[in-house]
Amino acid sequence: MKRIHNNDFKLKLKEGAIKDYEKVILSQVNDIFMPMGFVSSSEGELVIYNCSGYTALRQCRVTEVLEALEILERTLILVSRAGEYLISPRRIMLTMDTIFYDRKTKQVKIAYVPLEENASTLRENMSEFITEIEAGVTGTGRTYLQDVKSEIEENNYYIQDLINVIGDIRRSAASKQIQLEEVFG
Repeated sequence: MKRIHNNDFKLKLKEGAIKDYEKVILSQVNDIFMPMGFVSSSEGELVIYNCSGYTALRQCRVTEVLEALEILERTLILVSRAGEYLISPRRIMLTMDTIFYDRKTKQVKIAYVPLEENASTLRENMSEFITEIEAGVTGTGRTYLQDVKSEIEENNYYIQDLINVIGDIRRSAASKQIQLEEVFG
């Protein structure tokens, strides 16, 4: 996958990787996905994402667990909402390069890159994404992300249930942080 340069993220996909109806939806639903443009050629299809105002998660250097959990929760809310627009959640590639974040507004957007059919399950995709996020988190905060990953791997949750689990874990982590701040000032 190509890295982001300035405000543009370009990716060459096989012809037909993004279905025609998905292109229509993706060109209209900009509160979930980065705005996209499509250019067809004989070698495939060039997809251009307008990333203005957002930074790829890989470049954000998220080290605090509360921020990581909030980003994860917001990402899964977007993945859940994508289903409302007939974009299959299991086709959405979740990586530090396809999830974009605006630290000022705390908004998250997805650069839609379709996974190939049967490439992985949504649970595997989410678990791998959490592992990527976890690598940047410092201190004991990683245990909270490991708890989320365990919940994904051990239970067959719907996305909404998993969002609720992440919210509960995030509140628990925040409560623990507040207690520590009260003790250590």
